[in-house]
Amino acid sequence: MHNRIQERLIMSAIQDIGKDESLLSTQGAACGGAHDPDGLLTNAVQRKRCLDAVAKMKEFLYNAPQKVDIERLSCLLDTYKEHSNEPVIILRAKIFENLLSRKKLYIDDNPIVGTVTSRPAGVYIYPEWDSEWIIKEMNQAMMSHLGKVDITDEEKALMREAAKFFKTRSATAKAHELSRQMHGYDPKDDIKSGLFTETTTFTVGAGNVDYAMFINRGLAEIINETEETLRGLSVTDENTSRIDFYRAVLISLRALVHLANRYADLAEEMAGQADDPVRKAELLEIANVCRHVPEHAPRNFREAVQSWWFLHLGIQIEQSGCGSSPGRLGQYLDPYYQADKANGLTRDDAIAWLKCLFVKILEYGYYQGISYSQLTSGHTGHTINVGGLDAAGKDATAELDYLLLDTQIDLRNIQPTITVLYHDALKEDFLLKAIELERTGLGQPQWMNTKIIIERLLTRHARCGITIEDARNCINMSCVGTGVAGKTAFIRENASFNLAKCMELALHDGRDPETRKQIGAHTGDPLQFSDFEQVFAAYSAQVRHMFEKIRPYGSISNKALGDTVPGPFRSAMYGGCLKRGKHEYDGGPDYYLYYVISTAGVDAANSLAAIRHLVFDTRQLTMARLMEALDANFEGHEDVKAMCLNAPKHGNADPAVDALVRRVYDDAMDHFRAVDANYYGKHIANIEAYSLSIHNYFGMLTGALPNGRAKGMPLTDASVSAMPGTDKKGPLALISSAAQALDTVKYGSNHFNMKFHPTSVEGIAGARKLLSLIKAYMDMGGSHIQFNIVSSDTLRKAQDKPEDHKTLTVRVAGFSAYFTRLHKGVQNEIIARTEQRF
Repeated sequence: MHNRIQERLIMSAIQDIGKDESLLSTQGAACGGAHDPDGLLTNAVQRKRCLDAVAKMKEFLYNAPQKVDIERLSCLLDTYKEHSNEPVIILRAKIFENLLSRKKLYIDDNPIVGTVTSRPAGVYIYPEWDSEWIIKEMNQAMMSHLGKVDITDEEKALMREAAKFFKTRSATAKAHELSRQMHGYDPKDDIKSGLFTETTTFTVGAGNVDYAMFINRGLAEIINETEETLRGLSVTDENTSRIDFYRAVLISLRALVHLANRYADLAEEMAGQADDPVRKAELLEIANVCRHVPEHAPRNFREAVQSWWFLHLGIQIEQSGCGSSPGRLGQYLDPYYQADKANGLTRDDAIAWLKCLFVKILEYGYYQGISYSQLTSGHTGHTINVGGLDAAGKDATAELDYLLLDTQIDLRNIQPTITVLYHDALKEDFLLKAIELERTGLGQPQWMNTKIIIERLLTRHARCGITIEDARNCINMSCVGTGVAGKTAFIRENASFNLAKCMELALHDGRDPETRKQIGAHTGDPLQFSDFEQVFAAYSAQVRHMFEKIRPYGSISNKALGDTVPGPFRSAMYGGCLKRGKHEYDGGPDYYLYYVISTAGVDAANSLAAIRHLVFDTRQLTMARLMEALDANFEGHEDVKAMCLNAPKHGNADPAVDALVRRVYDDAMDHFRAVDANYYGKHIANIEAYSLSIHNYFGMLTGALPNGRAKGMPLTDASVSAMPGTDKKGPLALISSAAQALDTVKYGSNHFNMKFHPTSVEGIAGARKLLSLIKAYMDMGGSHIQFNIVSSDTLRKAQDKPEDHKTLTVRVAGFSAYFTRLHKGVQNEIIARTEQRF
């Protein structure tokens, strides 16, 4: 039926186009004319329409407020009420199915179709993770990655209804209740004090699914295979959960196929009403593509891009959040590009399609409360990897990797973000192309050491039988975490913890000075400490006490998430889940990046270094005088603050300080692993060391520190960056300190920011200096490095006149952001970072 309608509409379009040969393709199906081998539009015409659509959408997104879309809430409540007796995995599939069947669709000028919500720049709400924040924060100013989030009174009413419904049903509510029952522990005081953040309150889209397999095979083939697997299972108690899992997967995969066909229906309907023959032909091409992918394997590059976007859309609709990495996008789409080049597709044509995709990614956002927006600054984690090694250990860089760099050089989008998987065999022209992108000031690409990642994966997953081939197929996921492409689920044990808070607690016998709660261990009166080792022992005891509480709570949180929000669609796409018949929270994926985030390790180390130097080595201060100054937030004690700021600091190639930073990180990992509370058994839990914008959030909850930082100010960004303004011996000293700061294999990730004045990297000489710095850092064993190439003067001007700098981008953590839309604390911290020069 649909084919007959489409053929009729195509014939009509051909007649309308008439003899205008400029609109008729002589290049076959290269740019998407798979239904008609001669196509309807030239590559040149389609390319222009792509670029016009991208420019129009980018301008819209620079200015449009994000809006809450309540269609998901309505569907969610209806489905829970109708299917409450179903197994939770089936219930989650039904929610996905109902939403994809009911959601309002629209098609704009972008020929890559599909949006998460029913409106441009819309965001969904996910109260089943946590609903408490909705009541508390709904009437306050809300921000996401593109800026302000607007909510109408009608939307607020439904949000209140959903919050009430999930008050006791949410994963957070279940985790708190189970923790009280099992351990008599309620984490709220610890969270309020800034010791750590909640695990269950917000969704994470994180991980890297096997896009390549699902694109190349098509969903129809996978659906048929899953049906056969289900039919072959015996109905036993051992297979009950597997049966439910496969049923849920089938519901979910069919739902996405149905969504693609709904878009095809809409495109055909719009084509029937279009007066412009070019627009009519374009809409018919869209319908033709959506009828074919993702149900079947793509016939060309354009269909491969659309198939990827539909699959990614399914993941984000099911569980919208930060961290669904596209992985090695250029390498698994390159075969389609190479095949189409033979049919006339040019690099400019391919870049036009990539730009259409990039602007779709830029539009995507989510909103999960004020605290979460402060933690992540709206980062959506769409990290594309370029470079790296293939299974044989040779350079894996594809031609499409170059085009991805060119796409971002032109667009300068904050999302997606680009990671170069660095190794010494990367070609010079590719490296210089990456530096060209770096010099745009976008803060991209970030650079990761492939050798270190491989060693890390082989160590972490040894008990899972990881092969060298899998380890070489490594990727950067989300911010700076790493895993095996297509096979790694990104699961939090606890979201993040604050080592600077442990330092503060050590100086107050475990009592939080702000909340007056005893959240830490009793470690004694600091005035009675007679040597530095007693100070360190008190600090270390606070770290151990923290892990003794949060690691068991992290396991409870993952049980609550598995009992409440398993994702059948995303789970199906992780390598291993379909084979095992288990979802992501049930041990299905081949590999887990099972983690808790470490923040403010450098602040803790610098504080310890200051105490050692000022109180015990030089005796410039007594502990009593230091404590008096800290408790007064240095007010009236400016001389003490100056001494603290001038005390030895990380980032200056000082062997004693570098060793202390390493000791702080080793100590944290030792305590973490000493607490036996691993939810995923053989999958080793790790500390990930990075900051997002958590350093600003925790900074607001942390008092004055011996490193000279005042109460409420941001903590040090990343994990091995220098405290802003305290690295005074130049870039080589800084990278030397950063490379030694933590065990880059033992830790799950490592995060390092530098800032350069733009004049330092001008011309070919500047490019080669920056590349030499990157190589030197990697040769030292550095794991990760990224740059802000922008002057502090420019940033200050943007603060003064944000309306004139709405497109100014900066690197915050493992992501870029529009500077003027960041929290003021994050802005000030980036301005304060040392401006390096060669």
